[in-house]
Amino acid sequence: MAGFNDAVAGTADDLVADAHDMGVRLRPRTIKDWVENGLLAPPLFRKTTQRGSEARLFPPEQRVLFQKIVEAKQRSPLPKVPHHTVVPVIIHMWLEDSGVVTDEQARRALRTYARSAGVATAAGRRTTARAVIAQFAHPDAPRNTRRLVEHLLIDAERTRSPKWSLLGAAMKDLAVPRRDGARWLDERTLGLPEMPMTFDYAVLLWMVKAEVTRDLQAESIQPKSLLAARGEFRQGWAEYQRDRSALMARAGASAALFARPEGAEAQVREHVDAFASTIGRVAGQTDMIMNGARGDLSWRSRA
Repeated sequence: MAGFNDAVAGTADDLVADAHDMGVRLRPRTIKDWVENGLLAPPLFRKTTQRGSEARLFPPEQRVLFQKIVEAKQRSPLPKVPHHTVVPVIIHMWLEDSGVVTDEQARRALRTYARSAGVATAAGRRTTARAVIAQFAHPDAPRNTRRLVEHLLIDAERTRSPKWSLLGAAMKDLAVPRRDGARWLDERTLGLPEMPMTFDYAVLLWMVKAEVTRDLQAESIQPKSLLAARGEFRQGWAEYQRDRSALMARAGASAALFARPEGAEAQVREHVDAFASTIGRVAGQTDMIMNGARGDLSWRSRA
């Protein structure tokens, strides 16, 4: 197979022929679908006559990218590989500025990725909810509070419409339970001793991510904001990777928060998921939520 540097441009029919040579039968309509979902960049227009044009061309690097995606799908044990399992790689390449993925392609890939947010089995949603509870629950948190938080977290992921006022209040009862109906116990926190993460900050981060996800689905975030967020995120992510081992050493019981995921796929997903908070800050959702313009933050003032 040709590499990025020695490949040649090709039409949609050429890509279909490439797939056929690899033992995969695709239709030209499939190529259009891949473009719409961000797996490929839109082909380039080329005018050849005064009144007409020839078939649009995919640049050489996009043709190679297509072949690599076909290969990845062939390696998958799934009979049909959903787009949302492939687009993280596209976004990851764009975040690293590979020179292959275009800004327009990345915008469509981010939309596809956002549409898949919360897609999980019932068992997967339950596992995620219980992991959150294990992180933030105070040892004295009652069982009924744990069950309520689990129900709210599962429902939030399933419906993609979290009940923030209920969830925030329940998380507070989970992390800082009352004693004798009056006094709050010491709150359990996560992260570094000098920068502890409290439950309310974690809920605010979830709110920001949910708002960013909705905006990405609606394609309402301006391209210039996405580019600015990418520049800021790229620098911050590089610094985080450099300092990661030291952060683990200082985090004590929270060291697992800074551990690198095992496997390339998990590392790509972590990279892409982390981008949401930077988008929220650059595009303004974080300030709006922190100021109470979106969502119900009443739990933060509970005595």
